[in-house]
Amino acid sequence: MEPAAADEGEPAAAPSPGPRAAISHVIFDMDGLLLDTEGMYTAVQEKILARYGKVFDWSIKARTMGKTTAESTRIFFEMCGLDGLLTAEQFLQERDSMLQELLPSCSPMPDAPLGVAAAKTAGMNVVMVPDPRLEKSHQKGADQVLGSLQDFNPREWGLPPFED
Repeated sequence: MEPAAADEGEPAAAPSPGPRAAISHVIFDMDGLLLDTEGMYTAVQEKILARYGKVFDWSIKARTMGKTTAESTRIFFEMCGLDGLLTAEQFLQERDSMLQELLPSCSPMPDAPLGVAAAKTAGMNVVMVPDPRLEKSHQKGADQVLGSLQDFNPREWGLPPFED
């Protein structure tokens, strides 16, 4: 197939570059592994529940982990019996406000750079979407660093495009 001819006076478009690498697996790490935020979420939720005489324990945490915010909040409310005490919106607003106070103290776990190095040693490609406050030195070794998962272009990695 020949490239389309350029309009008169306009240069032909450059061919798009090939993929960076052939990808066979994708891992999304969205559980606080690189930034240890789990303790902060636990402390904040314990503090909110304590005001209502409730306890945040492992059974609740285990059921809410890995869920969307809406789903984990629904489960949280159901297991803790919070209906009528406050709304989900009030809870999320208070939780987020308390987390904002704690997050500046959040630091990368000591082995985060080792995780990137281990992935590279194993022959993996690393696309990193770090918290913008993460020290740049912790991004060293990543093949690509993005500001958001929305910036990820699967075609750059030989993957099919996202569907809308």
